[in-house]
Amino acid sequence: MIVDCHIHVWRYPEHFDKKTMLANQPERRRGWPDEKFKAMWDNPIERYVGLMDGIVDKAIIMGLRSSNTYSIDTPNDYLQMVAKQYPDKFAWCCCVVPIEENAADEVERCVKEDGAIGVGELGPAYGNYFANDRRCYPVYEVCQSLDVPIIIHAGPSQPKRLRMKYADLTAVDDIAIDFPNLKIVICHLGYYRYEDASFLVQKHDNVFADISWLASLSSFERSTLSSYLPVVNFPYFHYAYPLLYHLSQPFGGTDNIIWDTDWSSSPPKESIKVLKSINSYLNKLNLPEIPESVIDSILHENWKQVFKIAQT
Repeated sequence: MIVDCHIHVWRYPEHFDKKTMLANQPERRRGWPDEKFKAMWDNPIERYVGLMDGIVDKAIIMGLRSSNTYSIDTPNDYLQMVAKQYPDKFAWCCCVVPIEENAADEVERCVKEDGAIGVGELGPAYGNYFANDRRCYPVYEVCQSLDVPIIIHAGPSQPKRLRMKYADLTAVDDIAIDFPNLKIVICHLGYYRYEDASFLVQKHDNVFADISWLASLSSFERSTLSSYLPVVNFPYFHYAYPLLYHLSQPFGGTDNIIWDTDWSSSPPKESIKVLKSINSYLNKLNLPEIPESVIDSILHENWKQVFKIAQT
């Protein structure tokens, strides 16, 4: 069974504040017509359904709340509604800003009454708060008590007004220590703080990392290998591909890596193709292979430690 553990759905312009969105775009996009922004931002679920057929058995829907940066505000009622349209294909996570006063109550409502199986994607840097801010702790306490994971974009991102100080990935260390039974998923293997994320996954049994976005066929071939081939002769060859760094370490922990796509940047068919063919790239570079059993577990098994989804 293959589960895409991280896809986003939202609609443009319904779930956006266009003024804020434009303020966070690079200058080259300021003159775009609205149709071009719609093509970039609009994520109707029907588009993903066509991509998953025959490839992905189920997927986990997430929103995002980032009123200060990306300007997306995805309502939980919308996420639940989308998942209910295709009950055999999707589960969903609720979306909150954990520093808000009623965030913990909203999580409890969504999980107990509406069937949410997790909380995410949380974006500390998107909302100008630190992930280990004590105001977030009631949300983490509820998630731990209900045995649902948090999915957190703990590292940096690109919006112009985003303050990178809030993207301190090591804040996850505090959360993992203070909530040892809370499952924590770091999105994108901590992009671009891959070393920090890899160490946290190996340090804590309750910390996981997903490889969403990183396994995009286009970015893997165009950006990762083509741009960084000279680097692989340097001892820090993980710059060639962050997953390789994690899997090459002596500490183990490969069962805490889960597969997903983040969808819009990494269609499932191409993402799986990259993951399954990674050893052919490593052979060309004379680097150690990743055991096929590890690749198989990333794709088929490791998600079961995090998400409660009926297996068919």
